Amino acid sequence: MDMIQTGAILASALGVFATIFWVRRIARRRATLDILLIEETKPEMTKQRMDFNVLRQQGSLSQWATPENINSENTALLRTILNRYELVSIGVHQGIIDEESYRTWCRSALVKDWTICKPFVAQLRQTTQTPALYDEFEKLARRWANAQEKPHV
Repeated sequence: MDMIQTGAILASALGVFATIFWVRRIARRRATLDILLIEETKPEMTKQRMDFNVLRQQGSLSQWATPENINSENTALLRTILNRYELVSIGVHQGIIDEESYRTWCRSALVKDWTICKPFVAQLRQTTQTPALYDEFEKLARRWANAQEKPHV
């Protein structure tokens, strides 16, 4: 009788742990899809992305991290984009965001944007004396970069 009770308790415990695991995995994927949906459909974010694309096509972004430009609208735009990537990177690192789902959708853009923003971040780190600024974003871009991209990230 004790063996049957012990077996039932163990089976119940395994069921609870499996349920917790799957619910957590589904919640992480749902959160990831919510983030992606917001990034792709919210007009304000779409406009910021378009403005960012225009700015990066104009040339070196590092000029916007100099002391004389640190309070400009362009610097604020760049920081908004970088802050979003940093938050996502922290979410991936902490297991809040499903890395595989986000990577499938955004890997190329994330790595490309890091490569383009890298000089801006280096200058901003120097200007603000904050050496770890956007550190999680940098780590994620380096980890996701393929063999051709690695020398540039």
